Amino acid sequence: MRLLVALILILGLSGLALAGEGGIREGYQVWSKERIRYYYTRVMLNPGSAQLRVLLGNAYYADGQVAKAGDELRRAVELQPWLAAAHSNLAVVLQAQGKLPEARSHYEEALRQDSAMVEARVGLGTLLCRMGLPGEGLPHLEQALDLDPSQQGVRYDLGVAYYRAGDFKQAIHHLQQVLRADSLNTRAATALGRAYYRQGLIHLQARQPPQALACFGRSLEYHPADEELFYAKGLAHVAQQEDDAAEAAFKEVVRLEAGYLPALQELGALCERTQRPQEARHYYQQAEKWAPRWPMLQAVRNAQGEVGAWAR
Repeated sequence: MRLLVALILILGLSGLALAGEGGIREGYQVWSKERIRYYYTRVMLNPGSAQLRVLLGNAYYADGQVAKAGDELRRAVELQPWLAAAHSNLAVVLQAQGKLPEARSHYEEALRQDSAMVEARVGLGTLLCRMGLPGEGLPHLEQALDLDPSQQGVRYDLGVAYYRAGDFKQAIHHLQQVLRADSLNTRAATALGRAYYRQGLIHLQARQPPQALACFGRSLEYHPADEELFYAKGLAHVAQQEDDAAEAAFKEVVRLEAGYLPALQELGALCERTQRPQEARHYYQQAEKWAPRWPMLQAVRNAQGEVGAWAR
């Protein structure tokens, strides 16, 4: 009954099936329906069993029937208010429905009944961070990790939560450990690359270009084709008066995105500074050409979101 969170993750991975795996998907759907029928029959034979209703609710949720899952889990809570798994799993359903305050109350009730329930503590911690309360949420994730240090999924959640809270050093610390345990974890690699990038920006703003370049270099290991990362790297080289390295970085930005206006302007200024007026004129002309479209390109980039799919 405590495995709903893990089940959600498994189901999320099943959505990555390739086109040739239709038979596997169809087989899973059949198994899912049979599972619902099995627990539904058991519940009809024993309608007062809160445990069976939790299992039926889990089966509905796994099948994508969120509303029915919520109904069964609410009934389980009514039948047995001290059943921690019922509260925790109901909280997961409510969170999926966007009912965050109600989800929080059920996570908290689950922990009142069972303070060592890792799934409920992780759920509450991530929920509080999502609600903009990292000061309350992060300690729950830390406690969950203390309860079960082997749970790399919890450590990943903790790393992402620290990233969203703006503590990129802690994010890097936890995401590095996830990758040490599983070097093929692409979500953790993507998140770690972004954390290095953001920590590099902090160093750059603090006028610490060597530290910024070190972070940008690590970020490039995970994001070798990111124009914003190369642009930040170019600025760090400019701060250190390393014109050749700065020019190479800005040219890589333009190679990746021809209309990246700030990089074109930086290239123009750099060519002026190094006595190359013809090249400077070329880059300024390119910048002028792209300037009317730059706000639209920026809007698209902002709409896509900086952290991308790993944070969703």
